[in-house]
Amino acid sequence: MAPLRTTLDDFADSDRVARGLLVIGLLVSVAFVFITKNPYDTGDSIQHYLYARYAPQHPLNLLHSWAKPFFTLVIMGPSQLGYRVLMLFQCGLVAASAWLSYRVARALRVPYAALAILCCYAAPDYFRIQFSGLTEPLFGLVLVGGVALAVAGRPAWSVALVSWLPFVRSEGFILLGLWVLYLGWQRQWRALPLVFLGYAMYSAVGALVLHEPGWVFGRNAYSTLSAYGHGGWGQFAVGLVSLLGWVIGALAVLGGGQLLWRAARRTNWQNPFFRAELLLVYGSAAVFVAAHTLFWVFGLFGSAGLVRVLASLMPLLAIIALRGLSVLCALGRTAAARQRIALGVAALAVVFLFTGLRMEMRWQRDFAIPGDLALAEQAAAWYRQQPGTPARPVVLDHPAIGRALDVDVFDRRARPIASVNGHTSLEQLPVGTLVFWDDWFSTVEGNLPLEMLVTNPHFRQRWAGAQLRQADNPSRGTARLVVFEKVR
Repeated sequence: MAPLRTTLDDFADSDRVARGLLVIGLLVSVAFVFITKNPYDTGDSIQHYLYARYAPQHPLNLLHSWAKPFFTLVIMGPSQLGYRVLMLFQCGLVAASAWLSYRVARALRVPYAALAILCCYAAPDYFRIQFSGLTEPLFGLVLVGGVALAVAGRPAWSVALVSWLPFVRSEGFILLGLWVLYLGWQRQWRALPLVFLGYAMYSAVGALVLHEPGWVFGRNAYSTLSAYGHGGWGQFAVGLVSLLGWVIGALAVLGGGQLLWRAARRTNWQNPFFRAELLLVYGSAAVFVAAHTLFWVFGLFGSAGLVRVLASLMPLLAIIALRGLSVLCALGRTAAARQRIALGVAALAVVFLFTGLRMEMRWQRDFAIPGDLALAEQAAAWYRQQPGTPARPVVLDHPAIGRALDVDVFDRRARPIASVNGHTSLEQLPVGTLVFWDDWFSTVEGNLPLEMLVTNPHFRQRWAGAQLRQADNPSRGTARLVVFEKVR
């Protein structure tokens, strides 16, 4: 398949505009790395960081199903330099994704392709997730990279790249099916075996290290039935608006309608680039959202209904939103009128970020320190003043506490286990152990209710704190953290 010949957008020089938008977006993101006190998510975000941070001391972290092997490998280097450096690295991933989104849009002849970069940076949830340790930015980069290679006429490189998707996020296994369909439709049979490249490599590593070649599925971290229950059908549809914001969300809806209109014209089906857009761009977005909706509705595969996972799709959703923008621009009778419409909508998307609407940006909610993270830092300050630290063993379940204490959470000598196979066993803890109990992770993940410590004569309360989880939203409740010491 020959690469598509690109044409200039209605902008005089789309590459120049795209570079300018990318530089502005990246500089703003880097500035926020040093401003924000919110890691986007105080649980999984920090837990991923801890897996990568201590991977050199515990190499099996690189083969942990929940932590995602390829993701842990990629972020291991920057994580050695601290969480802020990991944030900077994530900003780089988002910048690379935004640029590839533009390149794909331009290759597909989407009007005003440079605005794909603006869409990425003006999507509220995608902007915030740069400051996390989560998997979504890397997943989005690998995904849009695979699409970029496909439309550039490199199907073998495309499928080889996306074969690593399942080791960044498990949904990658589902999306690989779309590449199989695409390659079959394009009759690219020689490239098909490369869909197994990532799996074959990690199976071989597992055979050597774990003596278990089938470990990828045999050690799957997600049980069939989710421990988090289930929810409604609209969870992820509403989540798309939260990810994109009102303006870009409306454009994405128009973009979906435009695809249906184009698909109705049978002449498009013979166009290999329409096939790539249909299956790899729109198809990936549709299958990803549908899969998570089904998982949540039926309570499958550890789904907790977290809509943040949709940020994985943002580089592709930006292209879909530009298709919607082209629908609006078509209302203009002249090139100048169409350009005014495009620039006006782009400006509106940026302005909406600062309206304070729930689906847009809010300073206190999005960039101020969350209550549970503030408690973890306060408890860590108290901990460092105690005699015998940092040698004293600690028990904790909240990842933010592990980061704040700066302890190797995978070293069982420094951090003995209070719960074995779901059964709490406080008697096995050595005297002098400090137990950091929090009101979510200790109860839900650690199976350690507060009453078990309060009523145990072997433990004495040493420190306690409480704080609103979100200062501008009391309805989110209060975070609690209590420290106990085993005295005998």
